[in-house]
Amino acid sequence: MKDEDLKNAFEKLKIKNLKMEHIWKIGEGAWHNVYRIERNFEEDLVLRIRKKNAYGQLQAYKEIDLITEYESSKVYYHQANQCSFNICPPVFDYFQEESLAFTVESFMGEGKKLQCLSHYEAFTIGEKLGEFFQVMHRKNPDIQGFGKIIWNGKLLEGKVQQEAHYIWQNDNDFYLSILHSLTSTDLTFNREKVVEKILKLIENRRENQQKISLVNQDVTPENIIFNVDNVSLIDPFPSLDFDLKYAGYFVFCYKFLLPAYSNAARYRNHAYNQNSNILNRIADGFICGYISDNVNLNKCLLDEYILWILLEAHEHFETLEESVLDPKTLQQMGDKDMIRNRLTLCLNELENLSLDNSFTLFNYNERT
Repeated sequence: MKDEDLKNAFEKLKIKNLKMEHIWKIGEGAWHNVYRIERNFEEDLVLRIRKKNAYGQLQAYKEIDLITEYESSKVYYHQANQCSFNICPPVFDYFQEESLAFTVESFMGEGKKLQCLSHYEAFTIGEKLGEFFQVMHRKNPDIQGFGKIIWNGKLLEGKVQQEAHYIWQNDNDFYLSILHSLTSTDLTFNREKVVEKILKLIENRRENQQKISLVNQDVTPENIIFNVDNVSLIDPFPSLDFDLKYAGYFVFCYKFLLPAYSNAARYRNHAYNQNSNILNRIADGFICGYISDNVNLNKCLLDEYILWILLEAHEHFETLEESVLDPKTLQQMGDKDMIRNRLTLCLNELENLSLDNSFTLFNYNERT
């Protein structure tokens, strides 16, 4: 017996010559059940049906939030495909009402599993992604503003509507505020060296304002089709933010974040820690593709990497201060022991990067 939501979505799709037998489940995320629609004479499609419950809680229907999410994906796919032909699904549409919400988009292939990639394939895929994101970040976004994207009733816009100069300085001030917050705790780490490193970094960063771009806040392997010939991106989480900051986020995600989160329930089945070498090669390829031998950009990415570590440490400390962890936090970050251990990893990484002035994210002699 098919799920009732799937039956209802099937009726809404109104695709000619389509039978229920042509649809089967291929995955499940925190927010959606995912199905593949097989078609004989046209490309296959992917159907994502929004769950009623996520992270153990009933999700209230919020029309504006759903329109924002789906319209953001549509804009991101469109701009991405202008930068690199069909790197994202060329077909995308959605349906939403209180009883049912789903998206339908082009099926981009199955790709290789992370653990099946060779080091060469991992580097090549990372390089292609780096080249794409460099072009994507340089393109002026079709959405005005900064920060979280919202639907204003007529179109999408950034939640913050302010001059880029002020936003940039506020961004730098924010890092200083969380640095002060961390150094005011009783946590054990080399405060003097970390503070010295971050203050110098921010002083230099202030003078080199970055470009506001349409960025993707979810670049995990779950949302990338790993194919050396035709790497693809799906299910983005778009925002308006600074270009090099989010290039640094990709590197941070693959070199540090994913392996560090391997023990959390949300990521346990992905075995990121066991495949950390492959993740590291993807990050190396990304850096090579993104900076195109520009040594100055290599330094910028390292600075952004350090700031993401700082931000992660602060988030973990703040979470530990909560008396009770909600189901979503337990699923994504783990229990307090896991969070405490990960905080130690963050502080150790911060300290090591502050002490080692010769550290670099990527050595060009290690391309192959």
